[in-house]
Amino acid sequence: MNNPCHWLAVILATAALPLAAQEVLRCQAPDGRVSYAQGVCPSGTTAVRTLPPPETPSASDQKAAQQRAQQDMRNAAALDRARKADEESAAREQQKALAEAKKQEAQCRRLETRRRQAQDDLAQATPSRRAEMQRRVDRAEALHAADCGPTTK
Repeated sequence: MNNPCHWLAVILATAALPLAAQEVLRCQAPDGRVSYAQGVCPSGTTAVRTLPPPETPSASDQKAAQQRAQQDMRNAAALDRARKADEESAAREQQKALAEAKKQEAQCRRLETRRRQAQDDLAQATPSRRAEMQRRVDRAEALHAADCGPTTK
């Protein structure tokens, strides 16, 4: 019963029901202020015009209003379903992006470790293996730069 669509339908259906016919008076004060009253104008004002009561809607108008209310409820429910689907899709995309970012971060940490190990090996290499160790360092730095951006030394 707390569904807003249900309340909308109830309000629209109630508005379509015939109202008690009452005349409304347009009352004007000597200074030009206008007010409206049912029955008698307030003291110090005079009735300038009587507004007739609204006509009772016909049965076909009432039925049309009820049908519009039902259609509005269906449209509101469809919009609500679409909004929920969009929110769920956005949440899935956000989770996917977060997982990718974590995966990329882990990959960058592995490449950084590999690069540092290669640099350590180069620093400890014998003169005969320095060229080979330099190629390892260059390869590790290139891989790190390609996946994670340039390194700061």
